[in-house]
Amino acid sequence: MQHTFMAKNPSVLWFLLGLSLFTVFVTIFSEAVGSTGVSTSFLKTLGKTLCLCLVAIAMDVVWGYCGILSLGHFAFFGIGGYAIGMWLMYERTKNIVVGSLENNILPPTPEEVEAAIGTQIFGVVGSSEFPLIWAVSHSLTLQLLAVVIVPGMLALAFGWLAFRSRVTGVYLSILTQAMTLALSLYLFQNDTGLRGNNGLSGLQNIPGLEAVSQATLSLWFFWASAFALGAGYVFFAWMLAGKFGSVIRAIRDNEARIRFLGYNVEHYKLLIFTTTAMIAGIAGALYYPQAGIINPAEIAPIASIYLAVWVAIGGRGRLYGSVIGAVFVSLMSSWFTGGSAPDINLGFYLVKWTDWWLVLLGLTFVGVTLFFPKGVGGLFDLISHYREKHQ
Repeated sequence: MQHTFMAKNPSVLWFLLGLSLFTVFVTIFSEAVGSTGVSTSFLKTLGKTLCLCLVAIAMDVVWGYCGILSLGHFAFFGIGGYAIGMWLMYERTKNIVVGSLENNILPPTPEEVEAAIGTQIFGVVGSSEFPLIWAVSHSLTLQLLAVVIVPGMLALAFGWLAFRSRVTGVYLSILTQAMTLALSLYLFQNDTGLRGNNGLSGLQNIPGLEAVSQATLSLWFFWASAFALGAGYVFFAWMLAGKFGSVIRAIRDNEARIRFLGYNVEHYKLLIFTTTAMIAGIAGALYYPQAGIINPAEIAPIASIYLAVWVAIGGRGRLYGSVIGAVFVSLMSSWFTGGSAPDINLGFYLVKWTDWWLVLLGLTFVGVTLFFPKGVGGLFDLISHYREKHQ
């Protein structure tokens, strides 16, 4: 009798159960249902953390399972944010413009409305014309498609060029980092059509839902983020469970042998690279409406390096490990940089955690690498082996 996917992968059930209980717990204590246990600002932090967990899983699949150390996956995350942010900013500005012009004696023409919207959005960079990149920004459906299609197409083009040239190892990592840097520098320019270093702002104001409180909107986004994380976890677990997953791990361990056995290694790599980029785009589209703003600094190479650090701390090559790493670093970062962590007065020096958080993160990464090479998730292996040994 064949076993079901869930029966073969009990960790997936445990993860979904834990995520469901966590979602219910946060919902009960959120301000949206009248409680004061979880503030709206902290609820947004939790929702953003779930999105970071999803992109960390994508990073773990491409690095921990396939052996491709991509230092550019946060760029796909940012592209997803820009794609949904364009619609949010266009519709919100349109509502403001239409509301301000409706008192005119003569009703405005569509051209006048469009010109006023352009002035409101691009006036900050000295322009009023809509760039070609905004051609479909009025359509939520098309922008949602762009959330997955644009990162997917960029990853497909980059991966095809890199993998067919058989670029591997550190050279591939450098190339992905160069791609991210080029994209970031491009977006910093005012003539790109995405408002340069000003980025897209006001994304927390959802068009058509102005009457809904931020507490309720935050809860809805939290639910959406939890659902996306659960669905993404199941999807990748299913993808890696069968023969495909075995081939991916084999490519990571010994690419030359797999190639000798007749497998088209480039096709497998390209599929993983493109798929994870698309999932990263979805995570970004859920993250930035909760953050409220996105700018080119979010796509800087350092962000993708942080992503690799999260996965390494949590334990690469295990999906739940990447979640552990993302949760740990995200919440600790919010605590240390948000002013919650008290400063330490040493007498001769005042330790301000806002200045020292990155140093602490770096020391944590070094410590995990030296003493727990399998990451925090590897502790579960030690516990399991201990139990087997003493049974």
